[in-house]
Amino acid sequence: MAIAFTQIPANLLVPGQYQEIDNSLAGETGDIKTALIVALKTKTGKAAEGVPVNVLTASAAADACGYGSPAALMAEAFLSVNKIEKLYLLPIAEPAAGTAWKKECTVKAVSAGAGSVRLLINGRGVWAAVSEGQSADKIAAAIVAACNGLENNSVEAAIDSGDNTKIIFSSLYKGACGNVNTVTVQSHAAGVSVTEGTVTAGTGVVDLSKLPQWLGSKRWNYIVFDFDDEASIKLLAEELESRYAATRQIGGRAFITLSGVPGSTTEEGSILAQAAKVNSPHICLIPRKKDDATLPCIWASRFTAAACRILADDPSANTYDTKVKGLAADGEFSFNERQKLLETGVATWRLDPMGTVLIERLVTSYTENSDGGRDTSYLDIQVVETVDAVRTYINAEAKKRFKSWKLASTEENFGAGAKVMTPGIWRSFLADLYQTVFIGQKNWCQDFESYKASLHVEVKKGSKTRLEYIHQPVLIGQFLIGAGLNQFK
Repeated sequence: MAIAFTQIPANLLVPGQYQEIDNSLAGETGDIKTALIVALKTKTGKAAEGVPVNVLTASAAADACGYGSPAALMAEAFLSVNKIEKLYLLPIAEPAAGTAWKKECTVKAVSAGAGSVRLLINGRGVWAAVSEGQSADKIAAAIVAACNGLENNSVEAAIDSGDNTKIIFSSLYKGACGNVNTVTVQSHAAGVSVTEGTVTAGTGVVDLSKLPQWLGSKRWNYIVFDFDDEASIKLLAEELESRYAATRQIGGRAFITLSGVPGSTTEEGSILAQAAKVNSPHICLIPRKKDDATLPCIWASRFTAAACRILADDPSANTYDTKVKGLAADGEFSFNERQKLLETGVATWRLDPMGTVLIERLVTSYTENSDGGRDTSYLDIQVVETVDAVRTYINAEAKKRFKSWKLASTEENFGAGAKVMTPGIWRSFLADLYQTVFIGQKNWCQDFESYKASLHVEVKKGSKTRLEYIHQPVLIGQFLIGAGLNQFK
């Protein structure tokens, strides 16, 4: 039996007892899951653009990316749902050339009675007190103060320079991203009215051309992406495909909110039309109703935080009815709408009796193969998650067990303890992993006999360094549908 020592030389002559310590067979094979939020920062944020920063608290995120920035809002939402995954932010600067979203409101007061004015800013309510007989300009100032006092608010308010009864609400950052902001003002004081005026859309689109460079070589298991324009999603999809490829093997999944009415695949601006342009097995699209007051970035962040907490522990887990803490909606999509959403590669959700969002089915946006035919191979996100997990586990375990081994193409008796890889040893290694770990421990796979029959291992002809193999894992599924025919007599 030939034992391969690495520290004790074969020609050692000095008497004594020597033992090497080898930890290669100890410990668990696995990794710490990371989540990355890709979103805008404001000018007050201290973090540099394009440099991922790890954050543990909402205040740290606000300090890094600016209070009221989408990145800070998303971090706060994510951490309120999930503090287990390691969270990073990738700050993106606002468009260099662009304008901010603005909305005007004018206050009028005639013999004002005591009461209040309610502001609803992106679904968050705040009140401005009104005292009896208060003038319109004082009420306007109180409304401005109430808005600007709302913590981590993406909207700021100011009195118009030419009219002290007019309020100008504006996004903290430039660009079309600010156009999702919503502000409504309602008077609850007699004699006081607030009239909504002109809304000016923000202009400018962020430059994400350096996204692949910014993502670097680190593995991001879950990405929350706050840009829903076609060009940005295409860029992300291409990078995710590259990261999933055999030469990189740092796959990850991204979550993006699409807002609007379900519509159809030919109705411009509808959710289905937006989704039809994506077609990536690594992107999960989350539908948000057009008039929902909660920002799309909050939808994506809370949804991802809830989903990845389940998938991080078990990539094949059934996520049906997973509660998304802090996310509510005014009514759910109909059965027929949800069917169409799923067919087009959009995830679906339902509501519990309290109006809280429950994940219904997490599908990827991949629906067609390269020939344009219907392809359900990556229908559920659990498929690509599990395939990625199986590959990662095999690679990690092989590196741990077989580092510095030699390779033989024949099944010689090299002696017990010899560090020589053969096709038979590799076949046994895969079969053992499949039966013991992937079926028995992880419950990721099934049908051992079918898997064992699919295994083929050989040393590439003409090579003494390359082992090639093919195997066909049979993934486990999710129990989502029970269909029965009840024929009573």
